[in-house]
Amino acid sequence: MTEPLPGFERPAAPQRVVARPAGRLVQVQPDITSVRQSFTYEVPVAWEKDGRAANVRVGSLVRVDFGGRRTAGWVTAVDVPFDDTVEVRPLAKWSSFGPPQDVLDIASWAAVRWAGRVPHFLRAASPPRMVPLVRHAPPTATVSMPAGLAGTFVDGVTLVRTAPGDLGVDLAIAAAACGRALILVPTIAHRRLLARRLRDAGVAVAEYDDQWERSASGATTIGTRTAALAPMTDLDAVLVLDEHDSTYKEERTPAWNARDVVIERARRSGASCVLASPSPSLEGLHAADRTLVPERSAERNSWPLVDVVDLRVQDTPGLLTERIVDVIRGEGPVACILNRKGRARMLACATCSSLAACTECGGALREDDDGRLVCARDNTVRPMVCNECNGTHMKQLRLGISRMAEDLAALAKRPVVEVSAETPPRELSGNQLFIGTEALLHRMEAARAVIFLDFDQELAVPRYRAAEDAFGLLALAARRVGPKASGGRVVIQTHRPDDVVVQAAVNGDPGRVATAQRDIRKVFRQPPYGAWALVSGAGAEAYISNLGPHGTGLQINRLGDRWRVAAADHETLLGAINATDRPAERVRIEIDPLDL
Repeated sequence: MTEPLPGFERPAAPQRVVARPAGRLVQVQPDITSVRQSFTYEVPVAWEKDGRAANVRVGSLVRVDFGGRRTAGWVTAVDVPFDDTVEVRPLAKWSSFGPPQDVLDIASWAAVRWAGRVPHFLRAASPPRMVPLVRHAPPTATVSMPAGLAGTFVDGVTLVRTAPGDLGVDLAIAAAACGRALILVPTIAHRRLLARRLRDAGVAVAEYDDQWERSASGATTIGTRTAALAPMTDLDAVLVLDEHDSTYKEERTPAWNARDVVIERARRSGASCVLASPSPSLEGLHAADRTLVPERSAERNSWPLVDVVDLRVQDTPGLLTERIVDVIRGEGPVACILNRKGRARMLACATCSSLAACTECGGALREDDDGRLVCARDNTVRPMVCNECNGTHMKQLRLGISRMAEDLAALAKRPVVEVSAETPPRELSGNQLFIGTEALLHRMEAARAVIFLDFDQELAVPRYRAAEDAFGLLALAARRVGPKASGGRVVIQTHRPDDVVVQAAVNGDPGRVATAQRDIRKVFRQPPYGAWALVSGAGAEAYISNLGPHGTGLQINRLGDRWRVAAADHETLLGAINATDRPAERVRIEIDPLDL
């Protein structure tokens, strides 16, 4: 562009000066995911007169005009300085009390830690219903510290290896005895049980998030994943029960982990933090400053009898072996676990032995309830006919639950209840023989025995956490059947009886799994000894291209339609990811994924 001649320059436009509003000023984070900063608003003078202004504090939920529409938001700061170059609008409405300052701070930290946006976390931290009033803190009950736990809640992070059947009641009482306690559990049923036991001990309890206001008042708070963002302040103790449980990891984006959030909250509050589990995760062990392990004999006796069936040496092929006949014909509830739905997941021609495969994509075919062949990849349906010889008879190489239930009923000589997500809870009681996926173990309260019909499915899953997850499943089965002294029994059918996971269960020794997996993960720099991100979605390829300029210290591998981004530590990984612009297409970024 040509420079103007001297004396003909256009004067700069005068900067507009905005008059200062009469009311006090606050910062508001709009509840819009794409908006990454707070904006200044005025508390109307009229609110000072009618008392509403007294409720405007950090964390308050308000309504504001933003971008031509009215939206919700959170007050992130009060009494902020005035900038006379920015027009300030008044708050439209005060809606509710919301998360306190320390929860807002942890939400900002979590947004960076899991490559998310602050509104995602503030929504999880907000009350499910508007809260017009937060009452004074209830009186703290004097609860006696259970015997043997006096030295458990100390400075830093302590990992406690518990018995499979230990639901953490004593640990919860110990946490409450320390003062203001936050307790995480994996399920709502577990929350209700602990809340009832603590109330019986005289402790003021809030079940999160049903009793958000009570939690904000200072009551001992018990809840599932979102309770990590409960509105408690000045924490004295944090307890995470079954810290290995995958339900603490949010499935939606951002895929944050409640265990890691409360560890950070405890650190910032100076509270003692205890992680408890019968099958500790390597992430929990890595975060712990110390580990408490029970005496060897006591831990061994807390596990049930574990009976291993070596499928390599059975006289008859298949999963219905002679070793399980007495178990399934006996009295009492028995759970049979098979993580294969449907009738048959793999078939071959009875005449020529060719595998039944899809002619379009080559994927394995399964049998549906109508006796047709269905492609597992694209759901293509065709008649039960062999591609090679046109034979119409198929042999089932890998039975699904529906077909297995029929054969199991014939062998057991009693009815079998096939459990699905639609099975009502009332049908999961009584002295029945049940079959279902691993979800059955989460829904049952107790069983006389648990049979893993094909445990190789768990051991052979192509995931870096397969061994931990498999052992966690055995620990859950052990909880359902009880210790060997009460007759508890778990049957594992496998082609790999010497696997460290199987032997750890046989000997009641979770340390074997942790030791073996730690060595492997360190060599391959897998989490928690390295940092991983999984990138997927329609805009994933464009995002990976944008990541290039920030990619110092990163290793990027394509896995089909997904990308794995690895780094030596989270600082390097998150520094690059959070500095990279995202394309218009949807991108899912999962930090520390569980399914790789």
